[in-house]
Amino acid sequence: MNFYAMLKKGLVTSITVGLFAFAFSANAENNTNPTGNSANTLTYQPKLENQRDPNQYCAKCHKFNDQQFHGTHLSQVSPNTGKPITCVSCHGKISEDHRRGVKDVMRFHGDIFDGKTPMYTVQEQNQVCFACHKPEKLREKFWAHDVHAMKLPCASCHTLHPEQDAMKDIQPKQRVKLCVDCHGKQQAIREEKAKQPTKDAQ
Repeated sequence: MNFYAMLKKGLVTSITVGLFAFAFSANAENNTNPTGNSANTLTYQPKLENQRDPNQYCAKCHKFNDQQFHGTHLSQVSPNTGKPITCVSCHGKISEDHRRGVKDVMRFHGDIFDGKTPMYTVQEQNQVCFACHKPEKLREKFWAHDVHAMKLPCASCHTLHPEQDAMKDIQPKQRVKLCVDCHGKQQAIREEKAKQPTKDAQ
């Protein structure tokens, strides 16, 4: 056996012994520590009890109803997470540039007759509501939900931060009046547009 063969055999033996020793050491460590973590690994997970309240943070700038946010949303928990509903649950999280006027949160645009183009489509706005309020349940409660779900933002009938929602316990006569008033305005706008000359006619 020449020198190189002996050297090769010695290296293979050393590597084998080293791997065996490493495996034995790791196994012994796992047996003494059931979690499998080494002694230097952090096993305690602290609970953050003093997290910033997003409602307080938003209310510093956005004032409603004499600095009070009303409505049932603030007393409910999300059916998806089981956690209390906060401003960011519906409006989303803000960016670092939010204070500089960047419009980076969901804005619910309820007035369909103000002539302004909403930042978010009806579908985008209503998808936020449908995350908690299931369309099939709304349909069962009142048929108009199904008819208007993709045409009108929920906020056009339901107010988001009231002491009491205008739609809650609404009487049938009031409901009919609401429908007549809204559709009457729509018809008036259509008739007004029809009277205006088109560009082709000019």
